[in-house]
Amino acid sequence: MIAILPQGHAESGRSGIASPDSQPAQSGATRNFYQVLDDVLGDFEYDLKNGTVNGLKDITIRNIAVSENVPPSFKTHLELLITETILKNTKTRVIQCLPCRARKTSLSGDQIVIKSTESDPAELTRLAKATGIDRFLDIAFTFEPSGIVMSMYITDPESDSILWSRSYNSENSKAAAFKRGVDYNQIDQAHRATEYAPIIQSRITLYYLVEPNNPTSTGCLGLGYRMMERYDNRKKEVGFELNVLSNASTLVRPSAAVSSDIYSSGLNLTLIFLHAWNFIGEEENYNMVRGSFFLGVGGTYASSFLGGLIRTGYEWRLGKHFGTSLILGYRPLANSFLGTPGTVTGLEYGLGVSVLF
Repeated sequence: MIAILPQGHAESGRSGIASPDSQPAQSGATRNFYQVLDDVLGDFEYDLKNGTVNGLKDITIRNIAVSENVPPSFKTHLELLITETILKNTKTRVIQCLPCRARKTSLSGDQIVIKSTESDPAELTRLAKATGIDRFLDIAFTFEPSGIVMSMYITDPESDSILWSRSYNSENSKAAAFKRGVDYNQIDQAHRATEYAPIIQSRITLYYLVEPNNPTSTGCLGLGYRMMERYDNRKKEVGFELNVLSNASTLVRPSAAVSSDIYSSGLNLTLIFLHAWNFIGEEENYNMVRGSFFLGVGGTYASSFLGGLIRTGYEWRLGKHFGTSLILGYRPLANSFLGTPGTVTGLEYGLGVSVLF
């Protein structure tokens, strides 16, 4: 519990709230009010230093609401503490706007009508523009025997939209925990260990593939780069693969290249979206050969060709960083539109050797 004195016994200037040097009867079960308030303000100061408080720009404290068991005069003290915290930790100007809290009295017939500026958004917007205010800060302060809760939110005067809000509770205050010697670095690490951490696996693969060509199939050497994210306890993978294919015969004899060959000259890129299923059991053992089946859909763009590709394969992984795979694919009918006109369709097949990172 937090120590608090009856209003008749309050220290002068404290407005009925227990002074830091007050000694309650059960000191082991109580905490001093102002020490707990310092912890709550310390959490707010921490957010200011880390830049997590959005909308701090030429701000004014528009309204402070306190619970019934807190003397109204405490509002002024709390406003000064929050203003000091903002000025000390940021470069934001805190503007005092007395008209924003003003009340207007008018006579309507034989009745006196009292209107508050706080309930008139149009008037608040006008006052904000006239006094150079960009943001309003509203605070709700609640004191209970179990602790202090301070709720704060920042609004935009023109749109009246909330830009930032947060409640600071003394019962889960980081500032109080630091005083008790709690190491939040260890707590954060333990918390992150329970969250999903994506595992990105990259690889480079050297292929030899027999590809449909114009007019007949061609043996090609290919270089592939694959990036996959592993999930479901490493049993599944999803990602992309980029291939560059080249006619193997024209690499040895460039003079053998023909204009209708889509793999012998110019730009040639294949991009495939892949999904894989890994057969590794409940726990992957690098001392055993593991299998993986993958299925992909994509296409090839060459200097004289644009067509789709469906590819599947089975891979054997050896150790942690190496694998070999058998490839089987199909290219739907597509036209070769440069060089010698023709169509490209048929099966692709071959093998690949991979290095995994």
